[in-house]
This record gives sequence, structure tokens and C-alpha cells, in this order.
Amino acid sequence: MKQLLRSHLGHDQSISTDSDNFSRGNSTLTTIKDLDENEDNIVLPNPTADLHPAPITVVRHVGNLITEPETNGENDSILGHMTLWAQIQNNRNLTKFAKLVGEFEDIVGGLQAPKAQLTVYAPIDEAFDMEDFPYDLPWFYWKFLVGYHMGKGGISPLALRSQNTVSSFVNADIFFKNQQRISVQNSPDAVTFNFRAKMLASQPAVNGHLHIVDRLLMLPDSTADVLRYTPAFGIFRQGLIDTGLAEVINDTSTHTAQTVFAPSDTAFRQLGRKVNAFLFGPGGRSYLKALLAYHIVANETLFSDVHFPAKNGEQIVLDLQSASNQIFLPTMARGCNISASSARQSDGSRRIILINDEWKVSRPDIVVMDGVIHGTDAVILPPIMNAEGQLEKQNQNWWSIVSRSLNIGGGITVEELMERLQPLIDSNE
Repeated sequence: MKQLLRSHLGHDQSISTDSDNFSRGNSTLTTIKDLDENEDNIVLPNPTADLHPAPITVVRHVGNLITEPETNGENDSILGHMTLWAQIQNNRNLTKFAKLVGEFEDIVGGLQAPKAQLTVYAPIDEAFDMEDFPYDLPWFYWKFLVGYHMGKGGISPLALRSQNTVSSFVNADIFFKNQQRISVQNSPDAVTFNFRAKMLASQPAVNGHLHIVDRLLMLPDSTADVLRYTPAFGIFRQGLIDTGLAEVINDTSTHTAQTVFAPSDTAFRQLGRKVNAFLFGPGGRSYLKALLAYHIVANETLFSDVHFPAKNGEQIVLDLQSASNQIFLPTMARGCNISASSARQSDGSRRIILINDEWKVSRPDIVVMDGVIHGTDAVILPPIMNAEGQLEKQNQNWWSIVSRSLNIGGGITVEELMERLQPLIDSNE
């Protein structure tokens, strides 16, 4: 820890601020400094002299509900009247996180503000030992890392159960309008963030909620890196390389954001041996490119519960009360739209994504630096072109969808696939 902190200790930490952001050079992070209405009255409550640092208490689960940690009444009452910063400082399991946060006075000021409502995801000391940090990381990397562990709004552990994603203070795009998300996985046994950090404990503060996690929430990697290091997406990634689409996805200068629907290797195998031999053979290259391009949306990011539109648009929070929020996204396949419906689950708690009203996203909200990846267990096929020359959703009964997904009867034929993809092939191919 000493070595990783040394890279930014001793640097000038003066911050140039405006109403929405603080920055240094080209790095920008949403500020939490001014969240308190009475900034001059920011105070840090003084805990009683004999208060011992709060131990980590595993959160108890009752069915699908989550309850507050069990603590003695006196200590719990004291914690509820402390600010987030005071709680972090007084927890013996969070000394490394407290030391890192303490390097940034403006962030500390926000965590001390009694009227600010924030949520902090604080990694325990052991979490730092699980990561391999280069020794020469710049100071702003650590500021971004801290900012990715907190966000505006006090989200209780119970409320997390209904969240697909939550917001952080790190900006998600070059326009500085939308904040990067943290994905939330909900199981009967635990709440997990970004598929890696398990929530160990939670406690309320006077200005929000503190959730203690067992791993750091690392800043998201690029789409290219996630595809490279996820074995389940191996065939999809190889197809991107073979068709030249990998260069477009990898080059973040060509897009401000992107949504990628990534079929698993199993999904490709469900197409059948003949179809795969055609797609990855010399004569199928243009069809493979059209098929994969239909899985990529440039300059828009669609999470399960939030949409970042193109053209510098403000984020749209999808209505949890609505049964479905259907959005048409222009893909890289000659702009052909793909339909993505954010549908409420039967229990009403969370949302799922249905593609073209047929395919359910199986691994949603893989947060990446330049957008989001949604893993699918099926290769998404465009609808057949109708008599008017328009691509529309094909009406199919439940058995046709199931049989195609399970490759019953041999799956789609090469001829059928060519018919579907022909309108999407670039005339220059």
C-alpha cells in the first residue's frame, strides 16, 4: 500500500473547480464538494472517546430481502449519527481506503457534509493486497479510483436489491454529462458489484450509506480488453478480428460510447457446424461481418435500467414501474435497428433486457470504459425483410424460438442465414 500511494503523495493537490466538475489536465471527475446546502457549516461529528472502531458484521439475509447488520443498539445509534467520513476513519478494517481517500480534501469535504446523501462502497484492507498496481500510476488515477467507489444518493442495502446498476462519480463519456455505472448482481446469498466485489456489511450514516466490500471496484477496462480476457467470448472476438470490426471497437477515438451484445461460444455452436463453417470460411466473410455488426451499437450505451443516448444526450433512467421500455438502437450493420426492451421481472424488483422481443440477455451490464457489454446465449439474427423492403420483427411461436435456440432440427440453414443477412451486407464488401 505504501508503494502504491507513493506515486501520488507529495504532488500538488490543488483543484480547479466549476459548478459541476473538478479537473486537472484532461481528467475530470464529478465533484461531491458542493452537495451540502450549507457548505460553511460542514462539521465532522466527534464520536465518544470510548467508541471502538466498528467491526465488520456480515449482513443477514431473509429470503430475497436484506436486513441491516446486527450491532448493539448503542453502537448502531452512534454510527447512524456519524458522517460517512467519520465511519470510514473509525473502522479498523478500512484503514487503507481511509488513507487513500484522505489524500483528496475535496472528496473528504463531501463525505463530511451532513446534508449530502451519498453511497460509499468501501473495500476492506485485504482487498488492496489482491490487486497488482503498477508503481508509477499518476495521482489522478487514484482520484478516479476513489470516485468510482461512491455515488450521489443514499442507497440502502434493501434498495440495492432492486437496482441493476448504480451511479458513481466518475464520468462515463467525453461530454461529462453521464456518470459511469456500477453493475449490481443480486442473489439470495449476497449482493455483488461488477461481478467481483461482494458486500460484507452495511451501515447507515447521517449523510448516506456505507457498504463494505471484499474487493476493489477497479476502473472499467475497455471493451477490447474485456473481450480479450473473457474466454466465453472467444469465437465472437475472433470473428471481430477476422472481419476488421475489432479495429472499430478497439479505437475509442471513433466512438463516444458503445453497446455490444456479445454471444457466447455456446451461442455460436448452436448455429450448427455447417453455418459456422460457412461464416468462418472464405466465402462467408462478408456475411459474418454483417452478422457481428448487427450486435454492435456505436455512440449509445444501454444498461438494463439507464440509457445514454447519442449526440451528447442526457441519460434516461428507465421507469421501473413500466412493464417494458422499448428502445430502437442503430447498429453498425448499415444502421439497421435492433430492438432492446428493458422489461420488468415478474417479481417487479429488477429489469431484464429482451432483444428483438425474442432473446434474453443472459449476462447483463458488464461495465466497460467505453460503454457496456451484454452477454447473450444466442446469436442475434436480424428479422427477414418484408415485401415493403423493411426489416421487421418476425412473428414466431414459442416452439420455433425454443427449437432454434436449442438447435433442434439442425438450426438455421446456410441459405436461410444468407437471406437474412443479405440486406445488411455493405455493397463495398
